[in-house]
This record gives sequence, structure tokens and C-alpha cells, in this order.
Amino acid sequence: MSCDTIQVDEKAVLDILQSRNISTFFQPVVSISTKSIVGFEAFSRGGGGDVCIIDPQLLFHDALTPNTKVEVDRLCREKALRQFKPISNNHKDMLLFLNVNSEILPYVEAGSEVLKEQVAALGLDFSSVVIDCNLKQAEGEAFEAFARLHMDFGFQLSLENCSIGDPFSLTLPRLKPDFVKIDSSFFSNGQQKEYSPKLLEALIDIADRAGAVVVAQGVETEEESIRLLTAGVHLQQGYYYTKDEGAKTKDPAKMFFDKIVGSYEKYKEEKRTLVQSRKNRFSNTFQNVASICSKFASLPEGRFEEACKTLVHNVQDVVSMFVLNSAGIQVTARYHVRTQRGTASSKVVGTAKGVDHSMQDYVLYLDMGYEKFVTRPFLSHYADVETCIISRPLYNSEGQRFIVCTELPYPGS
Repeated sequence: MSCDTIQVDEKAVLDILQSRNISTFFQPVVSISTKSIVGFEAFSRGGGGDVCIIDPQLLFHDALTPNTKVEVDRLCREKALRQFKPISNNHKDMLLFLNVNSEILPYVEAGSEVLKEQVAALGLDFSSVVIDCNLKQAEGEAFEAFARLHMDFGFQLSLENCSIGDPFSLTLPRLKPDFVKIDSSFFSNGQQKEYSPKLLEALIDIADRAGAVVVAQGVETEEESIRLLTAGVHLQQGYYYTKDEGAKTKDPAKMFFDKIVGSYEKYKEEKRTLVQSRKNRFSNTFQNVASICSKFASLPEGRFEEACKTLVHNVQDVVSMFVLNSAGIQVTARYHVRTQRGTASSKVVGTAKGVDHSMQDYVLYLDMGYEKFVTRPFLSHYADVETCIISRPLYNSEGQRFIVCTELPYPGS
């Protein structure tokens, strides 16, 4: 239910502020690879003790007056910092992911150091506090100035709730946060799209270039945890790591670490199986390419066109094929299976007869002595499948050097 469907109750929120009755709950952020807790995200709820707890959406309602929003944000931060203090005393490397409502920034004085003062008053290291802001609200000069100011003080920055529809390719390089938290649209069975894994791969690459570590939030099952580990996301948080009613042990710490160890052991087992499967697929694909090249090696150049046409239609898994001479010039047309994606002209995709391929990696690496080259995977122009081009040199029956370029389903998928 959104704030739009819940009527604002400013008086109830003001009563909470006056009583300073805010409860803080911590959700662990875990590192599966190191089998440890790296930090906690603080969640605030209004009320506690003798005061009835109010709906969180009332406490943070969009229609609250600006001054009330500011006071709620500051009180929640103060309570969270105080509750984190004893944890920090015992675990100096522990991080606190502290939510800051960036919507209040237009209503506070530019350059405000209230957060800095709150942290300093408790003797906490600024570097142990990660300012957690919604990526969708990380826009505008006010936010950027706030982020830069506090990062200069030594605070860390996290952009949370990043979904597959957000412009993370623009935001991450601009702000260079320490962390980016992705939501379940990247990995949940119920929410992810067909293209979600590719977008997650792209986000991880952009985050790496921006110096940010990816954290998955909202992890609810072991299956999701392992899927994230396979994608390279080792920092995770969510319901899966906070509670297990069916656990045999009543020791919360043991229950918690058993889950981490269990997920990691299952991930290692699945990873070994996956790597072995990929190895077998690559081996079979390379054998297929070697067999194709052996056929060209027995032919004169004049029969290459006929061979390409025949092999594309008769050899299993081949999507397209063309041949280059020793200078990298294409000497045959690019023959391909009947396209499933509409017309894909060889001229449009840059593989028409007579085209110079000499500066392509699949030619350059062979010129440097490699026996074969595999391109990065791409969605084929001729089939609705992820493919790659595998190039391999050969000498034909006339003793001339050629390069056979064969498009096949990518073995690493």
C-alpha cells in the first residue's frame, strides 16, 4: 500500500516526535564469501514501549510538512546511531547503513552539518557510517552537494533500491558511491525479466568502474542467494538472513551463520558443475570448428562459397559463416541460417564480400600467433540466441592462408 492510499496524520507523527519514541531495527548485510556480517541497515518505526506503533508509511508520509519530515529524519538517525554505538565499540570494522531522506534537503540550510555533529557526539568514526539514499532521489544539485560534503568528511555513500529501470549508467559514474544496492527486479523469480541477468552484468561492470560494491537487498530464498553469488554479488541482505522459523537450533547466531555457510557450500557445488558444463560445451564447439576448418583446408579458394553455403545448412548449431584471406579481406559472402529477426543485410552488419576485417580482434589475435579466437557473446542478427564468432586460420589445398569465421551459440551461456 502506498502513501497515496493512506491519509496523512501529522498529529500522530508530532506526538511521536514529542515523545521521541522511535524504535530502531537492524537488518544484517552479510558477506557470503567471507562468512561474516559487514554491517547493518537501520530501519525506524514510530512508537514502542507504552506508545502504539504507527504504520511506517504514516511516519514517512509524503504529505507531511517539510519541517516535520526534517525532524523525523534527524530523530531516526539519532536513535539508530545511539543503538549502533555499542556494536561499533565491540566491532570496529562494522558498518551502519543509515537511511537519509534526500527529499528533506531543499528544506535544510545548504552545507548543514547536523549529521556530522550527530556522529561526532557519539564518538563514531565517520567512515563507519554509510549514508543510504534512494537512487531514484539521487538527483539535483542539493543532493550532489550533500553527498560530496559528507564524503569529504569521511562518510561513505550507498545508493539503494536500484531497479532494472533506473538510469544507473548515468548516476553511478557521476556520484561514485561506495555501494549500490540492487532490488529484486534483478534476481527474483517473480520480478526479473528475461533481460535482467544481462542488466545485472552491465550494472556490476559500471559499479566496478565507478568504484562501487554491489549489495543485493530483499534476498528471500536460498535460490536467490545462489543466483546472486553466481552473478558475482557476494554482499546480500534480506529476510532470508534474518529469520527461519523452521530452523532446528534456537541459537540466532548459529542459525544465521548456518545459512551463510549452507548457501556458500551449495554455491561452490553448483559453480563447479557449471564450470565443468561450460568446459564441455567449449570443447565440443572447438571440435566442431576444427572439423569445419579441415573441410576448407582440402579445398581451393574457388570452392569456398559453395562450402560455406553447404556447411551453414548441414552442420549442427552453425548460425553463419564467412571466410577472410590472409590480409583480413572477406572473400566469401556471409552465409547464414534463415533469419528469425527480420532482414539482416551483410552490408548493414559489416560482413559483405570485400570488407576489410584486418583491425577486428578475431583477425588481430590470430596474426599475433593465437590458434583461435572467441569474440564476446552477442545476440545474433540471424537467430534469437546469444552467439559468438570463433575464428581460426588454415592453409587450403593451394597453400594459401585463410581465416574461417564461424558464428555459433556462445558456449559460455
